[in-house]
Amino acid sequence: MIDNADRISLTSTSDDTITQANVSVSLGLIVTELVINALKHAFPGRNRHGHIKVDYLAGASGWALTVSDDGVGMPTGHEGVKPGLGTGIVEALSRQLDATVEVSDHAPGTKVSIVHAA
Repeated sequence: MIDNADRISLTSTSDDTITQANVSVSLGLIVTELVINALKHAFPGRNRHGHIKVDYLAGASGWALTVSDDGVGMPTGHEGVKPGLGTGIVEALSRQLDATVEVSDHAPGTKVSIVHAA
């Protein structure tokens, strides 16, 4: 999806938490959808450089999966776009995990967190 691998970088951080297989599969699908969404929308044009970051942290109070980018951010006002299939998939998988989806302006960019409170 990237015409030049030097144009957009991807990093990830996680703790050493072990999850059940069904949770891991759902988290993997969510990460895939959110990273693809960032690649498609956050860095328009062939000259835009940027960074996508994936983080997963868990603790006694629950866990959080976050995908953020330093791209152009979400459209506002009349420019807002209708949520697509990927958004529906992320929301459905999050519900299955009893987690909430939080989308915020990352200034610059967008941050999407999937949060599960224990």
